[in-house]
Amino acid sequence: MCRVLFAVGNGEEIAPLIDALVKASENDPYKEARGKGKAHRDGWGYALLKKDSLTHYRSSKPIFEDIEGVERLKDSLNGFLAVIAHTRAASQGAKNPFNAQPFAFSSRKGFSFWLYHNGDLNKSEIIKLADFEEAHFEKASDSYAMGAYLCRKLESFEVDEVLKHYSVLAKTANTSLNTGTLFLTPSGRATGFVTAYSKPTYLLKRENWDYVRQIVLRKENLFAMSSSTLELYHEVEWRNAVNGTAFYVDIDLEREAFSLRELVLG
Repeated sequence: MCRVLFAVGNGEEIAPLIDALVKASENDPYKEARGKGKAHRDGWGYALLKKDSLTHYRSSKPIFEDIEGVERLKDSLNGFLAVIAHTRAASQGAKNPFNAQPFAFSSRKGFSFWLYHNGDLNKSEIIKLADFEEAHFEKASDSYAMGAYLCRKLESFEVDEVLKHYSVLAKTANTSLNTGTLFLTPSGRATGFVTAYSKPTYLLKRENWDYVRQIVLRKENLFAMSSSTLELYHEVEWRNAVNGTAFYVDIDLEREAFSLRELVLG
C-alpha cells in the first residue's frame, strides 16, 4: 500500500507536507512494523491545480530519488492551490509509469478528474460492477479499475452522486479505500473529494490501524488529509480521521477560498 496527501489552501503552508511525504515514503516505521519493508518505492505522482494552470506528473521512480520531480513540484507551491500526491508500494498491477498515481480521467458527462487510492480492492468485483472485460485490466492496478469505474458510472460530481459511488466502492475493499480526487469542469468549477475508509476487520490488528489510518489537518487557510506516517515528519495538530469519513471540498479558484462538508460513507 501507499502514502498519500490531499491538500488545499496556501501553497507555502503545503510545502512542509510535501517534505514530510518524501521522508515518510523513504522511511516508514508503520510499514516496517508490518514486516513489509520501510519504503514506498514503486513510483509516485501528483496533480496540482491553480487558477491558471494544471500540472499532472507521474514517474516510476521513488519520490525520494526523483530530486528533479520533487523540486519542480515544490517550486510551484505558491499562492492558492489544491494538490493531490501519491507514493506507491505496489500490491496489484505492474510496476511501471502506467500504474503510478494519481490517474487522470475525462468523463463523457463533461468533466475531468484526477485521483489516487491507498489500499487493496477486489479488482474483479469492480470490473463486474462496471461491466468491463477483465482481460483489458490484466496489468492494471485495482486503483486504476476503481478510477475507470467512476469514469463510467458518475453522472456528475455533485455530492450525493459522488458519495453514492464511493460508498459502493468501499464495499469492494480488501483493506482500505483511502482516496483523494480533484474534479474540474470546462467552466473552471473545481471540487475535491477525499475518503478515509478501512474494512473494520482489517483494523483489529494494531499494526494495520497505525499504518492505514488517515490524519487530518484543519487551519484557517489550509485543509489536508494524509497517510499516518506524515505525522512523524511534520509536527502540527493532526487528528485521526474517523473510519468511514469523507470530505467534499468546494474549491473557488477565483476567490482563493474553499469550504468543507464532512460526510459518512454508507
